[in-house]
Amino acid sequence: MKIPLHVQLRRQSNNLLNKLLSSFTQHKSDTPFIDKEHVKTILIIRPNYRIGNLIFLTPLLNTLHKEIPHAKIDIIVGMKLAGDILNELPNVDKVIAIPRELLKQPLQMYKFIKETREKKYDVALNIMAASTSSQLVTSLINAEYKASYYNEKSWGRLTHTTPFTHLYKHIGLESLELVRLFNIEPPMQNLKFDIRLKEVETTEAKKDLAELLKKNSIPKEQKIIALFRNARFDKRITDEWWQEWFEALDVKRNNITVIDILSPDIPKKLNAQVLEYSNKKLRLLGAFFHECDLFVSADTGPMHLAVASGAKVLALFKKTHIIAYSALGEGNQTIDINGLSAEDVAREYCDF
Repeated sequence: MKIPLHVQLRRQSNNLLNKLLSSFTQHKSDTPFIDKEHVKTILIIRPNYRIGNLIFLTPLLNTLHKEIPHAKIDIIVGMKLAGDILNELPNVDKVIAIPRELLKQPLQMYKFIKETREKKYDVALNIMAASTSSQLVTSLINAEYKASYYNEKSWGRLTHTTPFTHLYKHIGLESLELVRLFNIEPPMQNLKFDIRLKEVETTEAKKDLAELLKKNSIPKEQKIIALFRNARFDKRITDEWWQEWFEALDVKRNNITVIDILSPDIPKKLNAQVLEYSNKKLRLLGAFFHECDLFVSADTGPMHLAVASGAKVLALFKKTHIIAYSALGEGNQTIDINGLSAEDVAREYCDF
């Protein structure tokens, strides 16, 4: 499935609007650093609805916790369900969601803005410098300092900017460059996504998995693969391909049990032989992935959730740039399945 026309048109119109507005803005590329010792409150602005894009905030959040441990952090996101992933990270005080329906309800939007402006932050960090929605939110926020990357398409007023130097190859690490605003060198070691699962979450996930296996009379020595079949647009892999992959696993001979992870877009399991599991609480879903022996999916948000939960991941890419969006971390694999059959993938890459 290709990117829908309305999505393409929206992106093009936003680019044109940003270009027009930026022509009236004076840009500065070199500004003083923000003194981190005096920063007590930070607002991170990322009004996005995608699980993966919010997972990509975890390296920055964990680095800010290490470097500015006394600062409390609020985060503006686009969807509460996805934003809840970040609730348990250290220093995170509150995750604020801007529901899409507010755009169609001016009175509710006004109320939301009014409530949000009641708190004054020391620093507001716009993660996406040229994003129209991010710049609008940044403009409305009450903060002493407003900061982001330097970008010629930006039109929002900022007190501090830092150059974007493409220091990292993985898209999910890019926000780490923003720590330069505090005169901190971006880290180059121990780079990972980490939602910092709590013991109570892993305990609940272990219980869910044990009950699922017991209910279906699956012996404990079975190898468990969690499968997620959904993905956006042309990243999605067909059910026919997945069925061929499943048959090539030879589950009986190899003592493998496949658990199909269901979602609103994938309401039915692949076949009668697989088990099924779902959980609307995304942190618990990530903990469940961690308890399985292997998580397999296309390039999608739950794949990055599995990575950030410490699961062993096999990511299957068709269109996406492998280096930029790979399953980050040692022990994980990201492969281009173009030119590979489902049987090739099952037999050569689904190892334990």
